[in-house]
Amino acid sequence: MLVRELADCPSADDAARRLAGRPGLAWLDGDGSPMLEGRYSFVGVEPIAREVAATGSAQPFAVLDAISAEACAGEEPCVPAAPQALPEQVVPRWIGYLAYPPGRHGAEAAPPALCFARYDALVAFDHEQGRAYLVGDDEAACDRLQAKLRAPALALHARIGAVLADDPAQHAAAIETALQHLARGDIYQVNLARSFVASYVGEPLALALAMREQSPVPLGFFFDDGERSLVARTMERFLRWQRPERSLVTKPIKGTIARTGRDAAEAQALVSDPKERAEHTMIIDLMRNDLGRVAVLGSVVVPEVMVVERYAKLSHLVSTVRCVTRPTLGAAAVVEATFPPGSVTGTPKVRAMQIIDALESLPRGVYTGAVGYVDRCGGLSLAVAIRTATVERGQARYFAGGGIVEASLVERELAETELKARVFLDAAESLRTQAASAPSAGPRHDDVALSHAPLLR
Repeated sequence: MLVRELADCPSADDAARRLAGRPGLAWLDGDGSPMLEGRYSFVGVEPIAREVAATGSAQPFAVLDAISAEACAGEEPCVPAAPQALPEQVVPRWIGYLAYPPGRHGAEAAPPALCFARYDALVAFDHEQGRAYLVGDDEAACDRLQAKLRAPALALHARIGAVLADDPAQHAAAIETALQHLARGDIYQVNLARSFVASYVGEPLALALAMREQSPVPLGFFFDDGERSLVARTMERFLRWQRPERSLVTKPIKGTIARTGRDAAEAQALVSDPKERAEHTMIIDLMRNDLGRVAVLGSVVVPEVMVVERYAKLSHLVSTVRCVTRPTLGAAAVVEATFPPGSVTGTPKVRAMQIIDALESLPRGVYTGAVGYVDRCGGLSLAVAIRTATVERGQARYFAGGGIVEASLVERELAETELKARVFLDAAESLRTQAASAPSAGPRHDDVALSHAPLLR
């Protein structure tokens, strides 16, 4: 791995703007927070290879095994780096996503089950050290990327229509049905989501920047897979698997409250809420069970339980579950044992997913799948694809959901979906304001009527 310090690229968003419009733009956007997840950002473009597994295929986990093996082939054994260096275990080699299984909606309505792209060079930002680097396979790869960075940053234009949401009555009926399943003992919890959609014309990176402005997070993600662009403002760690050490960590989120300036009181309310604690406890148990399927016996521990983490407009309850994986297992086994993430499905997971499939009217796509990268040591850094929008075929679509337990109230669950949709709704309003103040940016793209939803502004 070649690392070259870069003096003339001030920020990750500046790099993304300079590379916008080229195929395969990827941006892993850390927020500079002290945790490992937020320390680094990476930007790349024009991947040299792409691996895709079709929806319904049995191959996505096998593909992960193959690219994990490729990532560390021919390299010196990965060792922990000095604190001031750029560790190979945080540098992406493959960037992409795993989509949520489409179920009854079928392959024709869904993105690929897996899409990862291989970048021979990236711009890297160490927010803690305040430094930027070119990191790549060799000098030639770094030179090519540096030449592309000399382009001026683009003025990004986009027009977005009114945001329309799934009918609240439809979602309320789904919640009532889920409560009946809970009363019968079919499940202990299930996560149900609503869809929000708007017409969209312009550069998808404009939406990413608008959502970023609304919600700084440690695991931000933008990725152009050639057919669609994904924007995720996620703060939830799905898996961090360090291949050399066989260390596996997940940090499920369950429990949400709006921030109104009374952080201490809100945190106390969140921690003491019986419904939120019930949801969270069940997800801890589910993730302990999932990790246990690949763990060395006795290595599964829960070092942090129900910690309140604060973000721009919301606070969440977060726990940490970790283990050491068995030495014979690779990336495929680790993901197959744990995917999709338990915090966005329910428990028992298989039955909860069957109920989701029956009650939700649209395929989730990448939402509640996983986004992230395979590092240069063959390890995994994946986040849960929440707060996620997809820009495709003239539309931007976003999902927001919540966990349903026996103590759930329909009105409260509806309100939670709209609270979690605020990052998208507020970003859309910001883009409309920008478009209104720049009439020369292009033809006006008026709001369009989409058949299934009442208007949200």
